[in-house]
Amino acid sequence: MLQNANIHDEIEDMQRKLAFAEACADPLDFDQLLTRTSALLHKWAQADVVTLILPPEREDLEPMLHIFGRQPVLPLAERSIRDECALLLGELDFAHLPGEALRLRRGPELMPLHSPVRDDYMYRFWSQEMEADGQVVGIVALFGFTDWLLSPRIRRLLGALVPPLGRAVANAASIEVLRLCAQKDEVTGAYNRRGFGEVLERACVRSEVFDEPLALMLFDVEEYAAVAGSSEGEAMLKALAEMTTHAARPFDVFGRFGDSEFTVLMPNADVDEASAIAERLLDASREVECRGGSININIGVALYEGGPAQYLVQSADQALYQAKRMAVQAAGRAG
Repeated sequence: MLQNANIHDEIEDMQRKLAFAEACADPLDFDQLLTRTSALLHKWAQADVVTLILPPEREDLEPMLHIFGRQPVLPLAERSIRDECALLLGELDFAHLPGEALRLRRGPELMPLHSPVRDDYMYRFWSQEMEADGQVVGIVALFGFTDWLLSPRIRRLLGALVPPLGRAVANAASIEVLRLCAQKDEVTGAYNRRGFGEVLERACVRSEVFDEPLALMLFDVEEYAAVAGSSEGEAMLKALAEMTTHAARPFDVFGRFGDSEFTVLMPNADVDEASAIAERLLDASREVECRGGSININIGVALYEGGPAQYLVQSADQALYQAKRMAVQAAGRAG
């Protein structure tokens, strides 16, 4: 009887390995690869949350934390996941990548119709490095709302699944780099309009599901038209990118909408925090020179109030128009 049970377990585990290999087979869609494999790990390990930490050494792909769970995770629980991942990175010689440096990437299963679980802390009960060609390409970590131990059989299964996942992630990451290049502005490194639009769509969905504030800033630079296309113009764009990065928070998203128009997406920012970021940006702009003088920027800020993402862009654009109009009026009075 025991022998029959062992044979049944071996057959079932072989079927699971085949299913996992199939999930790893297509490296063209990075999101789908992460979601499919996370869903299987979630099912077989009975984890509340599966995280894939991708801290590559390559400079062309930003560090990432992919979270997949069967229910939404509240901010405090998310914070505990980030803290645990930071500890794990430190244990595995990635101490130079703190949890805040990881760009959060959410699996679609985190947004069902029922209410989020109200737990504030999550426990990491299993983790393992992913390798490809002898290099660490990421880490798999399983979390639960309670601390518990995996059975030896599931541990063996997970250990057998991680190597093919590491190879698949490495292949998908190489393809992802090419996709990201198509979404980024070459000079500033900011998202271009198309790439920023995809990020904005996801941020608006999250804002509605979790009832979290979301702000969008648009700003333009009056002096850029005079130096566009020149080495001086390129230097100005790079200075603007550095200025914006320092003024914004680490998890804000920077985009370039046009030649002289830029945008910053600010998750979890209410009107006070968004205004503070705008003020820092204005202060920093006075340090950027153009033909012997400082540049002038106009800023419009809008808060997300529901509906399509385009509504938020339109609101920020209207605020920018009002700011430019007020600047012209102020200049007229001064003259």
